[in-house]
Amino acid sequence: MPDPLRDLRALVETLPVPSAPPTYTQREAALGLALLDLSLRLEHVPRVAEHLTLIDRGHMTRSVSVDVDLHAITDAQRRRIAAPTEPGRHGTSLWIPVSRYSRSDLAPVVVKDSTGEVVPRFTHRDSDRVTAAAFVRLLAMLIDAHRDVTIRDTVVHKLRHTHQRSRWLVEAALAELVTAGSLPEAGVRTPLDYARPLPPSPGGGREADARAVRDLALAGLEELWPADGRNGIRLPFAHLLSLACSQYMLIVLLDAAQPRRFLMWDAPLLPGRRPRAPLQRIAQSVLPVNREFVVEYETAIPRSVGAYHLTVEVNEEVSVRRFVLSSDVDDDFVRALTEDVEMLAEANAGQAPHRKLLELELQGIASRLAEIGRRRLTDLTSYRHYVAERRAALPGAQPRSMSGDEVVAALGRGDCSVPVLAAFAAHYAADGMRHLARGPLAGAALPALAAGIRDYQLGHDITTDNDPREHGAHAHWRRPSVDLSPHSTQPVRAVAYLSLADEAPALIESITRMVAGLALVVLGIGTLLTGGLAWLWSAAITPHSVPEQADAVVAVLLLVPGLLIARLDLPGTNSVLGQLRQFQRSLAIASVAVTTGLAIAAGAVHTDRGITRAFQLGIAVLGLILLCCLVEFVARRARRRSPVPRSARLPRWLRGTQRRAYAPDAVFDARGEV
Repeated sequence: MPDPLRDLRALVETLPVPSAPPTYTQREAALGLALLDLSLRLEHVPRVAEHLTLIDRGHMTRSVSVDVDLHAITDAQRRRIAAPTEPGRHGTSLWIPVSRYSRSDLAPVVVKDSTGEVVPRFTHRDSDRVTAAAFVRLLAMLIDAHRDVTIRDTVVHKLRHTHQRSRWLVEAALAELVTAGSLPEAGVRTPLDYARPLPPSPGGGREADARAVRDLALAGLEELWPADGRNGIRLPFAHLLSLACSQYMLIVLLDAAQPRRFLMWDAPLLPGRRPRAPLQRIAQSVLPVNREFVVEYETAIPRSVGAYHLTVEVNEEVSVRRFVLSSDVDDDFVRALTEDVEMLAEANAGQAPHRKLLELELQGIASRLAEIGRRRLTDLTSYRHYVAERRAALPGAQPRSMSGDEVVAALGRGDCSVPVLAAFAAHYAADGMRHLARGPLAGAALPALAAGIRDYQLGHDITTDNDPREHGAHAHWRRPSVDLSPHSTQPVRAVAYLSLADEAPALIESITRMVAGLALVVLGIGTLLTGGLAWLWSAAITPHSVPEQADAVVAVLLLVPGLLIARLDLPGTNSVLGQLRQFQRSLAIASVAVTTGLAIAAGAVHTDRGITRAFQLGIAVLGLILLCCLVEFVARRARRRSPVPRSARLPRWLRGTQRRAYAPDAVFDARGEV
């Protein structure tokens, strides 16, 4: 992610020093601040639905539809975002942000309502101008609110009262960054890369010099936005600036007289990236194992959205084997719980704690841990039902009853699996966890408990597919009725795991029949040439094995495989189906290569020994290919019954801590488009 403050310093170093402040009106600044606030929170968007279509292995189309409720917008915000009324027109129209999308997307976006009519949009130029005005206003507010603004000879005091050109330079850099976007990560960044500036004079220059103006502006940036010493995170202004210079706001004009609207649009084409996993790619292409094409789709859901629908559609010849949606809706709550456990462990390490105070702290931790256990148990039960419908079963699906002491001992070892947390929630609800301060959970077990909560990723939920179609999938994510992180304004990060397979009737079935037929053809020709089946296992050479009419044998060995392979559906390698049938294609080509080699041998070899050994080698290779086909069937059955996808993006409480994760075939990242 680009660093906006670094880009801001680069622009301060290179932009010409202005002789006048940027001209923005108060109306533009108020409109920009209101649009930024609405686009970040999106509280007026109660429902979002996305329809994904996988075109090929590297591209995906997105269709987005949202429900808009103007009742969620306050009167003060309405006054700021109201559009100027045209002469002769009654009523009020509002500029409403409904989404954000990346600046790298150059395709135009056309927004339509439920009737199919095109909705007017705010232009990018006007959006950039009001956003720049908003940031200039935010800069003035930050300077006025700084503690050093009234202290003479400080950097902030100079920016506010005596050295206006330095402040104007920062404002111009902010406007340029918002308008042009972030600077590139690599390559030529600024005009300074082309120049060799003179070093500053030893005696220094006047305060009106450009170098002095830039130095004061850079010092003001360091004073206003210092790095946080605890975790190195900048102030929220940097995050807001990063969003403004990397994303566009999608703003439409809606009539205030119709408070509820349904809008839809086709988002720009989403390219995918392929993670580096060369050994895995070679194994999938060469080894006779069942092939799955795994797609991971990353997106961001606004925190205020109550319902999110994700629909995926693929080619009709491709089947959806698994579709799981995971979000970090409870991650902030679990992170705070982990920090509380660690702080309690550190407080108890130095001295003996007060028993009553320790009991109160442990009871607060226990109540939150029980709530997380209940939620994850609901998700696990839903996932078990999902895999049971597909004739798979989770290991350890039958619950094992645990006593209260066994549960506390398991938590003390760092075992925060869902069955343990579910048992803990049951004992806590039955009032069986009254005296936690006297048990083993109050001592050295607290660090292990904190590590277990973090390792099992308990803040991530699971939503499963509920679409009965084989070539489609749908997941309906709902925000919990009780939000455990009510103060968080960050969007919910969601990852969709999609595994695609070539289910029956599959290409491997046709290839198996083809290889078996070619083996019978070779076996029949060899038997006719040698006068029996002994040539298959005997080392003896049958005399007069060379065919008298070699042209007929060559014609059969070339025409029959050509006719069989022409009836096979071998798609291009760039498609998803071509990736799924990559190994099957190799088997078909190898079988044709065997018969072609035998045809060459029948026409060029004129010795009994050569003909016999050639046919023995050919039937052995065809038998090996047929064995690979059978192994493919066994691997297909095993993969179909695999209960949990091996993806690093799914929470560990679902896939287990010992299961090895595999890299996906394609990753589509739409987190920058909300």
